[in-house]
Amino acid sequence: MTNMATDVDQQGKKASLRNMVSYLFQHQNLMASKFALFYRFSDFYKRKDVIDQFPIFAGMISQEYYSDLIQLNTLKAQLKQKYKKQKTNEKSTAYIKENLSPLLTDYFALLEQDFDEKMSVQNMLKIASDLPEFDDTQLFGENKITERYSELNAELENLRNEEREILLKIKNIDNASDAGSSFTKMLKDLKQQTSIAEIETDEYTCPLCGHECQEIAENDSKLIEATEWLDNELQITKKYTADFSEDVRKLKEVHSKIDEKIRDVWRQIKTIEEKFISSKALVSKREKVNYAKARIVLYAEMSNSGIFETVDGDIEELKEKIARLEEKIKGFDVDKKMSKAENFLSNNMNRLSLTLDFEEEYRPIDLNFGLTDGSFDIYQHQKSNENIYLYEMGSGANWVSCHIALFLSFLRFFASQDNSPMPLVMFFDQPSQVYFPQGNDKDKITQADLIAVNKMYKTIFDEINSIGEDTGILPQIIIVDHVDGKNLDCKEEFERYIRCNWRNDKGLI
Repeated sequence: MTNMATDVDQQGKKASLRNMVSYLFQHQNLMASKFALFYRFSDFYKRKDVIDQFPIFAGMISQEYYSDLIQLNTLKAQLKQKYKKQKTNEKSTAYIKENLSPLLTDYFALLEQDFDEKMSVQNMLKIASDLPEFDDTQLFGENKITERYSELNAELENLRNEEREILLKIKNIDNASDAGSSFTKMLKDLKQQTSIAEIETDEYTCPLCGHECQEIAENDSKLIEATEWLDNELQITKKYTADFSEDVRKLKEVHSKIDEKIRDVWRQIKTIEEKFISSKALVSKREKVNYAKARIVLYAEMSNSGIFETVDGDIEELKEKIARLEEKIKGFDVDKKMSKAENFLSNNMNRLSLTLDFEEEYRPIDLNFGLTDGSFDIYQHQKSNENIYLYEMGSGANWVSCHIALFLSFLRFFASQDNSPMPLVMFFDQPSQVYFPQGNDKDKITQADLIAVNKMYKTIFDEINSIGEDTGILPQIIIVDHVDGKNLDCKEEFERYIRCNWRNDKGLI
């Protein structure tokens, strides 16, 4: 693996043997840590490299995968540039056609010939480079240029009618908006007045004769009804009074385009008037034709300066290459392989956890490892749908059991992969330290501690042998520890694996 870049402009990076070590090594302070699982993960960039290079270590991808990615991203960048060029061509084509078409129409009208304004701009440029010549032997009248002059004036009138309609719509919307605002303001003023003159009694008595004044009470009732109507009207106007600003903006945008078109048509009319109908400088028909031709040649030379180099064929070719490469890269099936690896690790951890020491509150064990999300964290999924992460699990027994279950699962996973370059070695430094700390009084060692350590070593021995049987490859596991194994049930197997006992003044260093 010589280059892990995915873009040609990126600085290449190699997959490193150093990053393999994080999957193979658990030193003393890491072995039972609740805050860290992997060696060197305290460094952000090293952590990222170890995670990014997992698919390589698992044998999922090769250098060909990254080389194809570089090529794919290069082709996508080229396609983006071609699309940009195509878009520029489209804008240029529209602009040139809009300006060249009237010039050609005038020229052919002077020659008393029809011109197809709907033809492509490429054909227009081709005709502009090979214009028919003026022939003195033929009789040329003024019918076509006069007809064109009349058509342009009719078009101008239509455009001005459209402009008047648009301006009238804008004015009407402004008036409607003002009327709505005025009506709402009037209702609010009335509401304020009725609020000041509130009705305080429902019975009125004449101060002179003492008789009840029914007419005043009836007027109060009508006033109450009117107030209720007013409240309803205020609610309606509050809810339905529209903001027409967007409608006005759209209409003004249309008006701007019409105004631009009016100016363009007006310029064409004035040119015909000044140069071809009532010109004092261009008297003869030949002079008029030559003038029209000179304008066309000048504009065509300015326009046809390589901008119409077609890119449509290039775009189709690039799209085909990209599709083939994407299909090839898809064949590596990295996402699916990563998902299968995640399930493999989680299932194997849960199988090993049955014979490791976990607190009862976490049983049944449902350990999960975040491989596909890139977190590389362990969490226990509870029946309550709560996820308990390693640092929340509460005791050294849980922490060391998680480390052992995960890294034995990594060892099995790498051993089971046909193309994995990973060395099948695992190093555990003092896995029993949470039960047998160095210098601890042997009398304080409980039977529960002995049972837990026995489970730990029995699980390690059985898993290594099982990996050998299932894959045909017996991995090597190296353990340095304080426990001598004499008090364990598996002491015979334990003693068989001991290479050296550094006690009684015999030192490792």
